[in-house]
Amino acid sequence: MKMKKTIHLLALGVLVNAGVYAQSIEDGVKAYYNGNYASAVSILEKHADKAEGAYWLAESYYEQAKNAEAGAVLAKALAAKPADPFLLAAQGQIQLANKKGPEAKQSFDAAVAAAGKDDAEKAKVLNAVGHAIARAYNNIDKVGDINFAVAKLTEAKNLVMGIKEKKRDPKLVADIYTNLADATLKANPGEGSAAFTFYQEATTIDPSFAMAEYRKSKIFKSQNNLELYTQTLEKAIAANPSFLPALEDLYEYYAFTVKDMNKAKPYGDKILTLLPASPNNEYFKGTAAYFNKNYTEAINIGKSIISQAGAQTDPKVYKLIAYSLIENKDTAAAIPFVEDYFKKQAKDNVLPKDYSLKATAYSTTPGKEAEVVKTYMEAAEADTTLAGKVTILEDGAKTFANAGKGALAGDLYAKILEIKPADKLTINDYFNAGYTGYFKSGQFEKAREVFDAARTRFPDWNYGYRFAYAASTEFDSTNAQNKLVPDAEKYIQFLQTDTAADAKAQIAGVAYKLANYYNDVAKDRLKAVEYLKLMEENTEDPALKQQIQQIIQSLSGSSTPQPATKPKGGK
Repeated sequence: MKMKKTIHLLALGVLVNAGVYAQSIEDGVKAYYNGNYASAVSILEKHADKAEGAYWLAESYYEQAKNAEAGAVLAKALAAKPADPFLLAAQGQIQLANKKGPEAKQSFDAAVAAAGKDDAEKAKVLNAVGHAIARAYNNIDKVGDINFAVAKLTEAKNLVMGIKEKKRDPKLVADIYTNLADATLKANPGEGSAAFTFYQEATTIDPSFAMAEYRKSKIFKSQNNLELYTQTLEKAIAANPSFLPALEDLYEYYAFTVKDMNKAKPYGDKILTLLPASPNNEYFKGTAAYFNKNYTEAINIGKSIISQAGAQTDPKVYKLIAYSLIENKDTAAAIPFVEDYFKKQAKDNVLPKDYSLKATAYSTTPGKEAEVVKTYMEAAEADTTLAGKVTILEDGAKTFANAGKGALAGDLYAKILEIKPADKLTINDYFNAGYTGYFKSGQFEKAREVFDAARTRFPDWNYGYRFAYAASTEFDSTNAQNKLVPDAEKYIQFLQTDTAADAKAQIAGVAYKLANYYNDVAKDRLKAVEYLKLMEENTEDPALKQQIQQIIQSLSGSSTPQPATKPKGGK
């Protein structure tokens, strides 16, 4: 009897071990929804021969920015099942990521066409299509139709909500709402209220669906509401203690923003218990070295990870090395690591401050100025809030202005004028672009454009008229472009209603400029005399008045224009 019991126990052990190692597609999907994409890949690679396994494997690769691997998996799976709607949706996602918009549209249309008539199954396909577009679409490249994603996800939502509550899959419904929120946010950058409501609906329907809380946290972060940002990440972890993205974000926040490794360490420790064994796990030692200002050690750890992990290197490792090199005053050496980070990181996971890192790396290299401006522009495009966009552009503009590169500062300040709603624009916005940026750097035509817009937007602001005219005198001194004279006349018209102490003196100076133009360039003696008279009217110095009168008499008594010699003491 004892022998028989032993045999049964051994058999039971074999079965238990088989269950541990032969993880299912469902286990891989669970790892995917935990944000543990490395574990998901290791599980799903064994199920790539099945359409469902291939789909989730491709999705897991995509989240790791391994589009080539995802594409290879899908190509093989589609060869076996060319009409599978989920594989077609994933294929469209990779095509969008590779900037192949027309091909992606064909894949998405085919996926929708292949969806069954059953409401639940059709909703799943529509959700897969909407998810694919929402994840791959970004506000920089703008490849794909994000409004199509919103429409299909709305249709999916309506279908599942039309199913009797007892028969609904809460996770599917929460997933649809979360994807709809993601798509809505990308379709309307800066307008987070509708997306926020959808995220809330997702967490109400399935309180364990951590991804909704996680995505919601991004809204608070973009608003720089760090208290709600961290609280929402903690809610995501409370909903699902194994949810890796929230743990990683809290680790990064406490390590690099708060710079408190004691607060960061518990999250790092938890992350290590969830990740499969990998050289990438040494990243946490690297960040500790960085925090302790052992930058050389952090660089060495990062390079060691790359040498061991190769193509499997976590993109954050490249960023760690770049930051460490910059802190080590070796900024130029950081450039290739920054470039590798941007090549290997999923676009959706690139943070606005990552663009600032890229700009910093390029800023010390002559000839990279245009790339730096482009980087700040991309950072602003990537941010989903108006406040975030403006802050990024202002930071970049100040960096250029402080470095004596006013023209580049002007380009960034001018972008603020472009993206801000008209009712939000301020006098300072125009002054920064027009004067601090363009005028001071000699970009007078651009300066004039800004101040021309400013005097329209703020008709009572002296500087709008003053600097539009001042800029015109620099690049259109002969009125060849018909800017000098109209700007001078508008400035005089404004000054005639201005109560400023120097208004009359300013009128006299502009009137002399016009008198000189009409006499010397336009050869119109009568107009020259007209403006000399205006100059006299606004001159209080008796001696100066007398000189102006003599010039007027000289011009009036001559049949040919005479040089309008500037009176002594004149403006």
